Amino acid sequence: MSRGGSKLLFWYLILVLSVVFLAFVGYTGFLLYPRFSLPDVTGIGLMVLAAAAGIASFFSPCSFPILVTLLARETSSTTEEPLQAPLRQALVFAAALSLGATLFLLLAGIIVALGGASLFANVTFTNLTGRVLRIIVGMVLIIFGLIQVGVIPTPFGEVWRIIRPLTRAQARLRRQRPTFGFALFGFGYILAGFG
Repeated sequence: MSRGGSKLLFWYLILVLSVVFLAFVGYTGFLLYPRFSLPDVTGIGLMVLAAAAGIASFFSPCSFPILVTLLARETSSTTEEPLQAPLRQALVFAAALSLGATLFLLLAGIIVALGGASLFANVTFTNLTGRVLRIIVGMVLIIFGLIQVGVIPTPFGEVWRIIRPLTRAQARLRRQRPTFGFALFGFGYILAGFG
């Protein structure tokens, strides 16, 4: 095996060990977290379902190709060696993106821990508040669908005039400080997933 191949194998091994370690930490947290007296079989089933839903939402076909394309575009413009430099850049950008996503999840967890959950404790699918929310969200989604297929015309030119300075500032930030731009993108990626 060549030196480059053994180095690549080493990094794959580090990745696999990191994922196994994170899975072990997650399972330990699952065991220590009070599961409201659920039987073990039900608790493990819920954990597997939650993990599968998280993985599916991250790799969803509506967002993951954008992430991969962005990483590929940012790392393809290098003049160094063909494998090491783009791989190093991709790892730096992926780490920054992960940091931004982790920051969003930590902030959401802190808000819930500080009492944010009590605001929504009484909102259920069957009570009046839940029904009103579902009707409003459903109507908004139907209107957006009608706009998308062209049944309802909209003056998106005006919206674009408002958004253009924001997109230019975001592009300038990504050019000047790409690592910070990727961290911000990671924060927004998870935020959009919550929407």
